[in-house]
Amino acid sequence: RIAKLLETAESGETPLQRKLDKAGHFLLWACLGIVTLIFSLGWLRGIAPFELFLSTVSLAVAAIPEGLPAVVTIALALGVQRMVLRNALVRHMAAVETLGCAEVICTDKTGTLTMGEMTARKLITADSRYRITGEGYATEGVFITGNTERVPSEDPQLFALLRAAAACNDAELAFVNDRPIVVGDTTEGALLVAAAKANITRQAIETEMPRLATLPFDSERKRMTIIRKQEEQPWAFVKGALEVILSRCTLIRTEQGVKPLSEADRTRLLDANKLLAEEALRVLAIAERPLTNPGFEKGTAVSDNEIEKELIFLGLIGLQDPPRAEAKEAVAKCKRAGIKAVMITGDHPDTARAIGYELGILGKGDEILVGNELDRLDEEALRARIARVSVYARVTAEHKLRIVRAWKGRAKVVAMTGDGVNDAPAIKEASIGIAMGLTGTEVTKEAADIIITDDNFASIVAAVEEGRGIYDNIAKTLAYLLGSSAGELIVM
Repeated sequence: RIAKLLETAESGETPLQRKLDKAGHFLLWACLGIVTLIFSLGWLRGIAPFELFLSTVSLAVAAIPEGLPAVVTIALALGVQRMVLRNALVRHMAAVETLGCAEVICTDKTGTLTMGEMTARKLITADSRYRITGEGYATEGVFITGNTERVPSEDPQLFALLRAAAACNDAELAFVNDRPIVVGDTTEGALLVAAAKANITRQAIETEMPRLATLPFDSERKRMTIIRKQEEQPWAFVKGALEVILSRCTLIRTEQGVKPLSEADRTRLLDANKLLAEEALRVLAIAERPLTNPGFEKGTAVSDNEIEKELIFLGLIGLQDPPRAEAKEAVAKCKRAGIKAVMITGDHPDTARAIGYELGILGKGDEILVGNELDRLDEEALRARIARVSVYARVTAEHKLRIVRAWKGRAKVVAMTGDGVNDAPAIKEASIGIAMGLTGTEVTKEAADIIITDDNFASIVAAVEEGRGIYDNIAKTLAYLLGSSAGELIVM
């Protein structure tokens, strides 16, 4: 589906190409007018027609700034060189100037505005709330509820939550020079680190509960399931957005064992989720379910609706991804330069709101638009509202493409940044597509015009600054060349 979206995406001409075309047409008609005038005046003065023809043709040639293509190419090439020094790798030379004309920058949150280094900070089960100590990917840390340290192996609820988080996981925790690193998704890596603090390792999970099948995460399903064999029975371990997981749960694990999930439980969990999101934590819900069908074998196709239902709710995990120190100043710089910064994320609206306010993206009168609200807007309504929206939450690949098209529909030069495959169509459609160099997928990089080598929003702003300087240099050169040509014509 994303490949089809990529086929429909088209960035169009750059602002420089449009303005040079316009300047070219103006020069053509101006030269024809002046040449016609000179020919007419010469004819009236009785100058020989052949001599008059040679003079007018010579003047027409002299009026055209033939040095302009070379000057534009050299200015862009020098700009490419300077941008590399500011962590922006240019794939298409015209993109240098387009970036300088950017009026809107639509940016992904994770890894661009934030550090992209997830750390599990809080856990919530049916009966308890836990705080997790430790920094980064280090596996040293403890679980604290109230003022009491809890040992996960002695707390069945906590242990079940952490074990399920490690079981529904595709990342790996490795050590390079005794330093822990995550191989795979950083969110999943943070869950593995939290589990490792309870002495639950990925290797032990794979040994004790071999994998039978996987239902991968995508931005529409907003959940992921891995089926494993536990005590000769298949079990489904599920993680995803709370509203999605909760709608598929009928049971909840409590201190007294597994009980039916009541409306009071649902309300309490939604309130807890809101509190975590308001602390700018990314929240994941974890659930599990024993499967009665014994026919799950590795590679077998399975229906998600059949498996991801009647789940046992285990708890919530709040993950912290701190904003980059330089991102706030970069956003402020955008505003001073007349550029609107727009944050697009798959996170919960409250998490997006907290980060948006912290970075200064959300201001007075700015709105947040959630994916399901966006679905209810037609293209005209979206174009009318888009100028007031600074943050988008719970969005899909189609939503990102619609956002970019809506801005282009308002005749704005829009830049789009991203790293995932689902960002590629919007990146290709944008006036200027920007991919992340460290975390970006090859599909995204291939669709992009510029690659930011340090995945930092501040580097995008620096590249815009460089692009504006280049655009200014080209404009000054054109003015100089036209000035000398005009001088020749006026003398004649």
